[in-house]
Amino acid sequence: KRRRRLSPDETRILAEIFEQTQKPNAALRSRLAQQLDMSSRAVQIWFQNRRAKLKR
Repeated sequence: KRRRRLSPDETRILAEIFEQTQKPNAALRSRLAQQLDMSSRAVQIWFQNRRAKLKR
């Protein structure tokens, strides 16, 4: 599978949720995934990478 770059809007939506919760539960991840046409796993990885980025 080819990697799909997120649009600025998609990134903004994820970032807004990230400000509320850095560790979204499965239900929220699933809802975000459907809304953004991504897999739940891809959403999980995005949050994982974003938390790692914060640590740097």
